[in-house]
Amino acid sequence: QCHSCWDKGPRGNEGATRTVPAVAPRGALLAPPERRPCRPAGCGTSALSHDLHALGYTDVTSIDFSPVCIAAMRARHARCAGLRWAVMDMRALRFPDASFDVVLEKGALDSLLTEERDPWRVSAQGAAALRQVLTEVSRVLRPGGRFVSISFAQPHFRKPHYAQDAFGWSLRHAPYGDAFHYFVYVMRKGERLASPDRALGRRLHQPPPAPDAPRLLLDPDDEDFLLAIEL
Repeated sequence: QCHSCWDKGPRGNEGATRTVPAVAPRGALLAPPERRPCRPAGCGTSALSHDLHALGYTDVTSIDFSPVCIAAMRARHARCAGLRWAVMDMRALRFPDASFDVVLEKGALDSLLTEERDPWRVSAQGAAALRQVLTEVSRVLRPGGRFVSISFAQPHFRKPHYAQDAFGWSLRHAPYGDAFHYFVYVMRKGERLASPDRALGRRLHQPPPAPDAPRLLLDPDDEDFLLAIEL
């Protein structure tokens, strides 16, 4: 129900960020601008779609689950013909197979896991939601296309979900930021996973480890406890 925050919230430009210009100069994370189209998922009210257009991506389709959010963004960028907007669930994309060279998300996958209590043990529902999105992203990517995921999730939490042979892509990541880090994950369709990443992916299909046996503490009033104290 994350979209209800947009539907009921203010209609201003709050929350707009400019992530891509800060990231793009530090590495070839995205396909060259001449390769297109590009699709940001869960665009919100971020300036990300406009920044992609400014970098040379002239065919950008942005989606969000909130009709109010999409209406606001469509009105804000009405004069930019290269930006398209659509209300859509990223778990069930209404795009043909192999239709995008780049798919990019910034915090959209994080929003699916906001109710998780333990990042080490993502619930079956949370893991299934991630798998739905990733399956759809893999489907709409063209061979050689890239999926770029910008997240606050650390690699040991997120990489096992991305490193699945079923998606048919390679995986690499890089940390960004100074005092407060976030992570950029780049998956390339048609390339093989490295062996260490594949091993991480297998962890998702293994049963969780059994909890440690409870440890009994000695009663402080016990004589044996007092005798065990070494001075």
